[in-house]
This record gives sequence, C-alpha cells and structure tokens, in this order.
Amino acid sequence: MKRPASVSIKQLSSAVEKAVSAVKQQQGLQLGQGLHFGPIIMGIILQPAQLPAEKLEKIAADLTGHLKPALGSATLEPGVLIANGRIICGFIAPELELSE
Repeated sequence: MKRPASVSIKQLSSAVEKAVSAVKQQQGLQLGQGLHFGPIIMGIILQPAQLPAEKLEKIAADLTGHLKPALGSATLEPGVLIANGRIICGFIAPELELSE
C-alpha cells in the first residue's frame, strides 16, 4: 500500500498563494483568498459564480498544475464542486496528508 504524501499546512498555504496569484493573472478573474479545505475537495471559492463549465474546469486544472510541484508525490485530480450557491475550483487529493 502506498503511503500518503505529507505536506505541512504552512507549505501548502505558501504554494496556494503563489498558485492563486498565477491563475488570477492567467484567467483575469477575481478569486477568493486562501484555500477551502473540505471533505471532498480543496480549492478556491470562485467569484463571480457565473462561468461556463469549461472555464471552471480550466481554472481547476491550472490551479492543480501550479500546486503539483509543491506537493511532491501526492496524486492530485482537478475538480469542480458546485453546491449551495458556491463554486469551488481545486483538486481532490486522496493521498495527501496534512501536518502542522
């Protein structure tokens, strides 16, 4: 059984700041600050919420691509979650273990 990749929350936070900044510039969007940690997906909350599905998928893929180098051997799968009036673009990381 493969051991989960471990990353510190501080390291992840720094990587997210850089990735969000890069995606903002690439996509020309207003993106929420910080990372949403959820049971299904980790990512950024999108503002405004009215974008086509293809654009949302591109944002998730770009964000995931920027984060992969910082998260070592963790397998990251880009994902979009739309629920309760919020859109979260980010990634699913079943093999990622967070530490302090």
